[in-house]
Amino acid sequence: MISADMIAEIMGFNRFYSNILNLLNKQIMAEGYSLTETRVLFEIGKTDRCTANILVNQLDIDRSYMSRMIARFEKKGIIDKTQSPTDSRINYIRLTEKGRHDFNRLNDMQSEQITHLFHKMNEEDQKLIFDAMIMIKNKLSDVTDVISIRPFTPSDIEYVISRHKTLYYAERHLSNVFFNYVDRIVYQFANNFNPKTDCLNILECNGNPAGSIAVVKAEDKIAQIRFFMLEPEMRGRGYGNKLMDMALDFCREKKYKHVFLLTISAQVIARHIYERRGFRKTDSYDKSEWGESVVEERWDLEL
Repeated sequence: MISADMIAEIMGFNRFYSNILNLLNKQIMAEGYSLTETRVLFEIGKTDRCTANILVNQLDIDRSYMSRMIARFEKKGIIDKTQSPTDSRINYIRLTEKGRHDFNRLNDMQSEQITHLFHKMNEEDQKLIFDAMIMIKNKLSDVTDVISIRPFTPSDIEYVISRHKTLYYAERHLSNVFFNYVDRIVYQFANNFNPKTDCLNILECNGNPAGSIAVVKAEDKIAQIRFFMLEPEMRGRGYGNKLMDMALDFCREKKYKHVFLLTISAQVIARHIYERRGFRKTDSYDKSEWGESVVEERWDLEL
């Protein structure tokens, strides 16, 4: 049973961690964005089909405060609104080119601040703190999150595109050439989707998209795994394994004999998922047009 002393320590840790977050976000606040505004920009950046209602519900922010914030963003030219083609009452909110630039700059600032903080510790202490943070996040999330995996709907296409762009910029600094490639292959998948040979599953956490994986027919009896992605907060919790296993089960159900996927060499953790299921790297390609020193890899599996 949890004791009064344990509760006091947890409350103390919460106050301490709040101070650390304030320290990390000082530079962002100096750029003219509050912490709440930064959170809202992050959510808007996830999809081109974001709405004010989605933001209010996901972030638990007062509706009138959200309206004022969105009006300020619109005035600054970092977001624009487009009317839903199916419901005139709904306006989609998305980042403009200036908004995407600001968002990426804020993300880079946070990365630099975290790097600076951790460089003050030796590698052993860095790993100790990192592992403890992952454990705390995962254990608390396991008892609070509602998780599901479902087939995609048309509205998920913009989520898949937006999050691939945002995450690959934030984590790998890939170029606009890669982003144009993402646009092309995801829309191509959506336009040619055949439920008899293809699938796209969406991981949901508390009703919000949190990851994806697709299977696409490449040739007769050959399938390709595509759009494998997890939100950072979902990693290390086994959901990448679940998505991959569901995709491979679909391949076996549809009588595919061979599966392959394309990834980049920097995706070290994802490679462990492939290796454990018998995938083997069969080729690599220079993709310097996507970013500095980017190498694309092909991994194959016989079913």
